[in-house]
Amino acid sequence: MYFGEAHKLKGLVRLSEVSNNIWYSSIHPTNNVLEQVGHFLMKRFPTQSLILHDKNRNIAFLYSEKNKNHYEIIDVPSNFNITNLSEEELQFQNLWKTFFNTISIKERTNSRLQMQYMPKKYWKDLIEMN
Repeated sequence: MYFGEAHKLKGLVRLSEVSNNIWYSSIHPTNNVLEQVGHFLMKRFPTQSLILHDKNRNIAFLYSEKNKNHYEIIDVPSNFNITNLSEEELQFQNLWKTFFNTISIKERTNSRLQMQYMPKKYWKDLIEMN
């Protein structure tokens, strides 16, 4: 098992609201850790329906809050992407980016240290890094 990468992703996954109580996140893991991360998210957010999309393997972890403790892992097309986020989600993302940029001190930026805690290969899935 690849618990190291799954552990890192548990702290780095950013869920975005697509519509009323349906949440989506994409990940690009090196190893197949979709199920471990999906289990963590469904226990952490039991009242939210989740779609966790592994873009490297074209598979998705689906969990509906109506079917407690039941999930599916399905194949998805390589061009599958969810871009229609809720209006409220777009506002929250904008606030998060503003917060992230406001608390950073430009003169004290340490990219090497930042990459130790948040590896660069995961940055494409982080709201604050886009």
